[in-house]
Amino acid sequence: MNISIMMCIMMLFSSCGGPDALLINMVRNDGSVKRKLILTYHKDEFDLSDCQVPVDSTWSITKSYDVSEKGDTTYSLTAEKEFESVDMINKLYDEYEGSNPLMKREAGFSKKFRWFNTVYSYTETVERALRGIEPEAFFSEQELDYFYMPEKLINALLEGPDSTRIQETMINPLDKKSEEWFSKSLVRAFIFKVVDTVSANPGIKVDTSKLFEKEEELSYSMFEEMKEQEVVDSLLGKGFYQNNSILVDTLLSDVENEFLVALETDSYLVQTFMPGELTSTNAYIDADGNILWEVKGEVFLSADYNMWVESSSTNLWAWIITGAFLLFVVSGLAVRVFKRRRSE
Repeated sequence: MNISIMMCIMMLFSSCGGPDALLINMVRNDGSVKRKLILTYHKDEFDLSDCQVPVDSTWSITKSYDVSEKGDTTYSLTAEKEFESVDMINKLYDEYEGSNPLMKREAGFSKKFRWFNTVYSYTETVERALRGIEPEAFFSEQELDYFYMPEKLINALLEGPDSTRIQETMINPLDKKSEEWFSKSLVRAFIFKVVDTVSANPGIKVDTSKLFEKEEELSYSMFEEMKEQEVVDSLLGKGFYQNNSILVDTLLSDVENEFLVALETDSYLVQTFMPGELTSTNAYIDADGNILWEVKGEVFLSADYNMWVESSSTNLWAWIITGAFLLFVVSGLAVRVFKRRRSE
């Protein structure tokens, strides 16, 4: 792996150029989920075996198309399927070998009874690709807002009246800062590999106590025309690469393979509908009031990407029972007071 080349490729985080995908989860109060996948493309070419999310011929599939005023044709494929529980969704994730095959995803559902209401929670988590620097530890709160924001919503902002200010004060600086974050995350992931390897093999004589102090220097050197041997020797000591070339190549390949899980991600949007009334979520809200996340490589590069939403529904029967009980108690007290007064 040539590190400088990898750094150039790193900036190509984006969809692979196939159909855009919107995954809609319709969660029910019993934990079952109806999933709808909508693919849109400028050609009537859809390969379900290589889709961003698992879908196959067992889904109900329909096709349609739309012609714009300019004469452009957009083709759509809609696939739907009922899942009895999130366990069935996770089984599908585990068995999937299409697009994003190495991405580790897991759905979750919980229901908590609280007498007057029931609280529902639905999550989808994408496991981190490598042990780099978590975005929350690197970007400011405002930067994180744009970092996780779906591209669809960013484009909407850049078409608005405040587009120039947003582009110049946030988007452009964030892109530049992201380059630094990418490089530092790769260096840190490699250092973690070295530390773990040395810990497991006492025969390797490397002082790992100060490796992380060199992280800053190495992160910037990755943008220069430095060969792997120079980078490794500057970190672990002169001659280390030559004396341990097989080990180093293995560690570098491990980091590269982990990085490629994120780099080669074909992004997609996720939208979720919950039973009852929405109470909290870490999603974004679009102009139509829909909650949205975008699964893209950078959001799970070095930290688990957890999409969660909670809702609550009123337990009408609990209010009726409580009201009836209170009425019974009050009536009983009233009768006792009435009888006491009559006896007096």
